[in-house]
Amino acid sequence: MKKKRFKWIFYFAAPLIVLIVPFSGGLNLSNYFKTIILQPNKTGITTFHYYDKERNRPIVTEIWYPVDPESPAKAPAGFWLRCDESRDAPISNKKSRYPLVLMSHGSGGDRFNMSWLAEVLASNGYIVAAMDHYGNTWNNKIPEAYAKPWERPKDISFVLDQLLSDSPFKDRIDQDRIGFAGYSLGGATGIWIAGAEATDLSNAHVKANTAQDLADIVSPEILDTIDFSKACGSYRDPRINAVFVMAPALGWMFEGNSLEKIDIPVFIVAPEKDLVVPTEKNAKVFASKIAKATLKILPGEATHYVFLNRANAVGKRFLEARYCEDPASIDRKKLHEEIAKKSVFFFDESLR
Repeated sequence: MKKKRFKWIFYFAAPLIVLIVPFSGGLNLSNYFKTIILQPNKTGITTFHYYDKERNRPIVTEIWYPVDPESPAKAPAGFWLRCDESRDAPISNKKSRYPLVLMSHGSGGDRFNMSWLAEVLASNGYIVAAMDHYGNTWNNKIPEAYAKPWERPKDISFVLDQLLSDSPFKDRIDQDRIGFAGYSLGGATGIWIAGAEATDLSNAHVKANTAQDLADIVSPEILDTIDFSKACGSYRDPRINAVFVMAPALGWMFEGNSLEKIDIPVFIVAPEKDLVVPTEKNAKVFASKIAKATLKILPGEATHYVFLNRANAVGKRFLEARYCEDPASIDRKKLHEEIAKKSVFFFDESLR
């Protein structure tokens, strides 16, 4: 009798679940049936050398994108483990247009630091544009540039302008589906792009909060020469409709009222024990004030640098251990796959 009753309930309830779930709590039932490519074999890739004349600023940009299976590819050089690349290959014609994700690296990094995420997004139907922030990369350290983080959201908007108006991808980008992904200072860039505004940065305030972060690069004398009033005001880019950030920095810098006014979805991932950008003072602050924020805490011993690519044999030889080695309890590859999967679901849901 119980079995018959259960079977009757199942047949009655199943159609209701199918109808109700997609409309409840923002859930998208298609996510449960979608196959996510988490270990790409290859992607398309090309390099654009942009130049912002108004700011006298070069912005080298790498583009990852979907390609057809027959596109020839080869393994790239460098310090990081990356999938094979079809350099300058035609974009796949599987779809007429693809959503776009702009990407921002951490302080002192470069456009390849998060290629693990760019590759997964490209393999799952996204165009990804990651740029070098001039003067704030490992091979181009300019002290003044380190002290001017507001140039970063300007870089994002400038590159977006170029991609939509004067690039081979301009007719292949779905202009209604544009997102952003960033790590560390790149995460703060995303918070800026989403609509946060900096507090009034008096020189003393800046010195107090940057002394430790920039001590090896920016001297107090250089800080005295910088006009920090340019950090204030809005850098919101309304074309960007969803933001995915990892271990975002500069929690102290943004006005709480402006964070509360952010009205687009923001997904935040941060390590529980981040000693470089403490989660309590950054990620959790953003999550507590942004209305549409989702916070994912990585438990255990994951460090701030777990979001960087995995190093290859060459990288392990030349890179500092903190960038490429994790505690024994941490599997960086597995974490990357989990985070990448969440990013695909997040952008699929937020940019549809």
